[in-house]
Parts: sequence; C-alpha cells; structure tokens
Amino acid sequence: MSTSDSFSPYPIYATPRHLAGGGDPRYVTAPLIALGWTHTSVAGALELRLRSPDQHTELALTPDPDKPWWTIHAPAINPPTGQPAWHATFGGRTPVEALAGLTDALVSGTPRIAPDPWAPLSAAGWKVSEGQHVTATSPDGTATVKLYRSGLYQHWRIATEHDFVGKRHEVWTAHLSGSTPAHLIAGLTTGLADASPVLRSPDAVPARSRDRVHTKTAEAPGQAEARLRDRIATARRAASRVRIGKGLRPPGLPPAAPTPGSPGGPRR
Repeated sequence: MSTSDSFSPYPIYATPRHLAGGGDPRYVTAPLIALGWTHTSVAGALELRLRSPDQHTELALTPDPDKPWWTIHAPAINPPTGQPAWHATFGGRTPVEALAGLTDALVSGTPRIAPDPWAPLSAAGWKVSEGQHVTATSPDGTATVKLYRSGLYQHWRIATEHDFVGKRHEVWTAHLSGSTPAHLIAGLTTGLADASPVLRSPDAVPARSRDRVHTKTAEAPGQAEARLRDRIATARRAASRVRIGKGLRPPGLPPAAPTPGSPGGPRR
C-alpha cells in the first residue's frame, strides 16, 4: 500500500478481501433495514440491533474491542423437527462482503438442495483437506475455514492470521455453531472466496496487513454510496423474485401483500 494511497481522499479497491479490513457496516445492515428488519437498540447505546420481520432472527453490531463486533442468533423453530437454534459471531475486521453473503442467503430463503459450503473455496483455489476436521486454506496461506468435528458436535471457525515482525498476528476470527444452515455457510464462503477487489476508505486496511494488501485508488469519491444503493435495490429485487417464484415467504422477510382475487385479497 503506497503512501499516496494512505492519504488519498478517495476510496481504494483492495485485495485480498480477507486482509482488507471490515468495511462499511451499512453494506450488511442497509439491505436488511430496507427489507423490514427493525431496530431494537437501546437509545444512546453504542450498539445496533436489528430483528427480522418474523421476529425470529436478531443481528447485533457491538463496537466493543473486547467482544465480537457482529452477532447473529436464531432460536430453534417449533416444532422440534424444524430448524435448530444457531449462532454466529464475527470480529470487527471481518470483511462485510463475506458477512453479507450470509445475510443475503438468510433473506433469500432455504434452497431445496443444500449447497456445498466448500465448493466456492475450492473453485477459488483454496486448498481443502479432510481428516477428523475439514480445513480450507487460502492461496496466500493467511486465511482458514475449519469445521471441527467430534462425534455429534460440530463447530465452524474462520480466521485470518499472518506473521508480523516474527510473531503470528490475528486479523479477525469468526465462529459459527455446527447447526448453522448449510446455505448460510455457503453464502459466507462465497463472499469470502470472491477474489474481486473490495471498496475501503484508505485508513480501513489494518496497519499490520498493509504490506500484504494490493490497493488501487478508486476513480472518484461517492462510490461507496452508489454501491450501497445498488445493494439495497438488489436485495429488494431478490426478495420479490423469491415471493413470485415460490409463492412462499423466505425466513426473515415480511409476508407478501395479497393479490386481488387471492385468499385474503381485496374482493371486487
């Protein structure tokens, strides 16, 4: 990362994204708010809490250096044969593009066939090895996705670490319960494995990672806001396609408005 980039008033594009810093939290929260997730935060608190329209899932953003910045929690769905409870936490430097892969999958509904969470990583050149546990390592060796398995117990851990001044330095970690739905893990790994540059403010790249991050100054200011508008529009279009195509309400979205002539719709 050059000195000129460090003091540039323009945003930068950075790769690889797992070392590029957290990014703008609105990349995750703005589409959810646009889709009807409501604030449940306490006035004056330094945290943001959002609850899904069906009141089932909660996302919390807590900027506390001693705690995970992001927490997503969903209790078990009744009856007991439904989706079990799941829980996920993410460090403050988790790239928002990866986390958004999970939240986008959350509001898009459960696919009929569960996707393979390892496929996006393998396709992007990550090395996947399987033994008692399954581990995927990024091409540069600094990021790992690991599924710990011990009997019926499973746990996901994602971490970015690299050597700095002779010591191993942790950039960020994430932990997800083994009961986290496979399509949400796949959304997360898809967002993580994507090699395309991510937009960051010049000072957002962690200082200890800057010698490992490739950057390019963006052409003009204002691109972050434009990207945010695109995210919101895309989320709304995707939600509409789910409703029209399946006739069902995906988890975390409000019910679709009844159409004329349908049960519950206006009668002529």
